[in-house]
Amino acid sequence: MSVKEVETTISFEVIDENFYNYRGLVFPGGTRSGKTIAILQWIIAYCLRNTNKDIVICRDTLTNLKRTTLKDFQALCYGFGEYASMYPDMTMNKSEMYANINSNTITFIGLLDDPMRVYGLRSDLFYINEAVATYKHTFNQLNQRCIEGFILDCNPSEPNSWVYQLDLRPDVLEYRTTYNDNPFLPIEVIKEIEAYEPNEINKNNGTSDERLWSVYGKGEVYKGKEIIYSEWTTYDKEPDEYDNAFFGLDWGHNHPLAVIKVIVNGRDLYVQEIMYKSRIDDLDEVVEILKEQPEIDNTYVVCDSSEPRSVNQLIRGGIPAMNVKKPPGSVLDGIRKVKAFNIHVHVNSINIQNELNNYKWKVDTKTDSILDIPVKKHDDALDAIRYPLYTFT
Repeated sequence: MSVKEVETTISFEVIDENFYNYRGLVFPGGTRSGKTIAILQWIIAYCLRNTNKDIVICRDTLTNLKRTTLKDFQALCYGFGEYASMYPDMTMNKSEMYANINSNTITFIGLLDDPMRVYGLRSDLFYINEAVATYKHTFNQLNQRCIEGFILDCNPSEPNSWVYQLDLRPDVLEYRTTYNDNPFLPIEVIKEIEAYEPNEINKNNGTSDERLWSVYGKGEVYKGKEIIYSEWTTYDKEPDEYDNAFFGLDWGHNHPLAVIKVIVNGRDLYVQEIMYKSRIDDLDEVVEILKEQPEIDNTYVVCDSSEPRSVNQLIRGGIPAMNVKKPPGSVLDGIRKVKAFNIHVHVNSINIQNELNNYKWKVDTKTDSILDIPVKKHDDALDAIRYPLYTFT
C-alpha cells in the first residue's frame, strides 16, 4: 500500500530520513511543536509500508494516553478537524487497546498502570510519549525486546531526566523542536505561548514566566536559580568499592517517612531511596526493611531528632540508629555539604529526583533576589540525605 499525501512538519522528515540509521530517535521540544502528531503520522506510514509488524505506543498512564496520544492517533486515522485522514480502512479494539493497520498490530499501553506488562513484551518499534514521566528501567525492558528501534518525545519539564542522557549514545539522534517548527498553529495559540516570554511587555501584562517560556516556548530544560540542587545525574549501579555507606531517616506520617541509602566515594555521592511512604503506624516495618540492607551491620542510621522515642524503638529492634544534631545553622551547613559532592541518584529513585527538581530557595517577591532560606517543601528525602553528611563529613 502506498502512503497517502499528508501535510507534515520537520519532525516527520527527520524520522523518515533517520529511523533506519539509528537505534533510537528522541524529540524533546516545546508545546505544540507538532512532534507527537509527526511521530504518529510516521508510525501510520510505517504500517502502510510494512506488514506483520508489532508496534507499541505508550505513555505514563492509560488515562493520559487516552486523553492525548490515542485521541491524536484516532484523529489522524479517521479524520478530525485540521488533521488529514491517512488510513480510514483500519480496525480498532478500544476495549483491548489495540489497532490493526495493513496486518500490523499497534498496542496502546499505560506504563505505570501495569508495569509488569513490559517484561517479555516483544515489538518491532515502540514509541513513548512524554517519556520523562516514565521510568528508565521500563524503557530498558521495552528496548531490549525491540527489534528495529524506538522513538521518544517529551516536553523538557524534568530538569534531570534519564531521557536527556540518551543522546550521549552514538546510536541515538536527538532533535529539538519548538512551536516555530509547526506551520499549522493558529495565531491565537502562538500568541498564548509567546506571552510566557520574559520581555517587558509580558512582564507588564503579568503573563511572563521564565520556566514556562523555557520549557514550552523554547523546548529547553529550565533550571531556575532558585533550585537548590540544580546539578545531578542518575546511575543504575553503585560502585563496588567506596569510602563510606550510611542511611538517613526523616520521620513522617502525613508526609512521607524517608529512608535513604547514602554512599560516599571521594567527592561522589550516591543516593537511593529504600523507603518513601506515608502513614506508617508500625515502625517494625521500618526495622525489617533496614535489616534487609547488607550495609546495616557496618554503619549508622542517622535520624531526624524530632522523635527520640521512635529512634529508641529502632535501637531496641537492633538498628544502629542515632539522632542527628541540629544546632543553629545546621540546615544551611548541611546543604553546603551536600552541594560539595557530585550527586548521583539511582534511576529508580523517582521521589528523590522529584524533590531535587522542586527544592528551592525562598525568593524575595519585592526584589526577586534569592534568600538563604530553603522553602520547607519537597525535602523529606533530601533531609534524610543531609543528616549523615552533616554528621560524618
